[in-house]
Amino acid sequence: MRLPTLRAASISGRLALLYTLGALLAVGLFALLANWKLEANFTIAHRDFLQAKAAEFQDDLNEGTGAPNMLIGEILKETDGARLRAYEARVLVAGKLAGETPSMGAALPASLFPATRDVQSLTLIPYQTGNSSWLLTSLPLQGPQDVVLQIGLDITRDEALLTDFHRALAVFFLLMVPLLLGAGRLAAAHALAPLTRIAKVAQSITPAQLSRRIPQDPPWPRELTGLVQVFNQMLDNLESSFERLSRFSADIAHELRTPLSNLTGSLEVCLTRPRNETEYHAAIASALEDGQRLTGLIENLLFLARVENPSHALRHERCEASEICAWVVAQYEAQSRPKGLRLCIEGAATLYADTLLLRQALGNVLANAVRHGPPGSAIVLAISGGPANGVEIAVSDQGPGIAHEHLPRLFDRFYQTDPARGHKAAQGSGLGLSIVRSIMELHGGRAEIESAPRHGTRVTLHFPSMEA
Repeated sequence: MRLPTLRAASISGRLALLYTLGALLAVGLFALLANWKLEANFTIAHRDFLQAKAAEFQDDLNEGTGAPNMLIGEILKETDGARLRAYEARVLVAGKLAGETPSMGAALPASLFPATRDVQSLTLIPYQTGNSSWLLTSLPLQGPQDVVLQIGLDITRDEALLTDFHRALAVFFLLMVPLLLGAGRLAAAHALAPLTRIAKVAQSITPAQLSRRIPQDPPWPRELTGLVQVFNQMLDNLESSFERLSRFSADIAHELRTPLSNLTGSLEVCLTRPRNETEYHAAIASALEDGQRLTGLIENLLFLARVENPSHALRHERCEASEICAWVVAQYEAQSRPKGLRLCIEGAATLYADTLLLRQALGNVLANAVRHGPPGSAIVLAISGGPANGVEIAVSDQGPGIAHEHLPRLFDRFYQTDPARGHKAAQGSGLGLSIVRSIMELHGGRAEIESAPRHGTRVTLHFPSMEA
């Protein structure tokens, strides 16, 4: 249930939270290490102190020739008054009490102490009584009698120091949380400031200001440099698409206006006064021609919309390029015969393509070649390559050619060259090569055109390699 809330949280909030958690984790680990080290030092100091006392009391026992009286006297003398490390001691001889510090019997009964061990392996038992903390141990002493020394080491001050240290850590953590959150917020805000600047620039970009870009200076952080470049590239693509769309809209309006004006004019002429049968027939024929041109224009536009739709599915199939070319040539035999054109097919290759779309593309290219080829000339459809390396189909004519300045825009929609290539509107709408390019891009290939005035034109369709 919390996932949507986490996803909706701001990046700065997440960064501040992560920064706080990371800092608290680091400080917590340091506090645990310091506490462990402090407790370990106390334990070592306690053990060293008890072992030193064992050696000292052993010397006292030896000086008393094994009798515990001198040992007891030294203990009472040493524990009388305040000392840096207060302790209570009891001397047992053969399991019986020989002497002890005052009030030890009530506070630390003998039954609380562990069994005797050797001095090197002290057994320390923590014990709490009232407001005092103790470490209890039993030390065997060497002598003619069975002497056992029970020592209760007062560690109240050490425990109080550890308690104060723990409280200080708790207060420190409570104070650190808001401080770290605030510092994390400031750090996140500083780190995300470039994103805020990018957002402001993006908000200022409107359809009327598509030329604006995110500046590269001063340099952006390395993590955002790629984002800025991709965003600017996206704006370049949007601006280019917007310009093409604007030209496309204007070209559509221009292309539709002419046949509609002609159609309207023909009908108005018929309605102004009575006409004879021949005049009506001519007006209807003119209107029909304009209607057919409008129909063809709309069909081409619908075809472009379909093939440029990403959801358009290609029906790839294995086919022979020579057979596709022969089928297209057969469709244009009737148009080429009055001009005496020779349509030749050279080469053969196997490719994988959508047969219907490939016929459409080749038909558009061959239609232009037939339209502009000089009488008695040859039009060659040259096939080369194969599925492994890609297939090329080149259509060459010997027409008047195209000026160099027109070549970059020949695949744009509605683009018309000089009158030498298309002086009659009925000859074409300027969509044929646009359809060819769209079909080739749909196949993952490309279309190229080479031409020069008085040297003919060559249109090449490149199909990518595709193993079966």
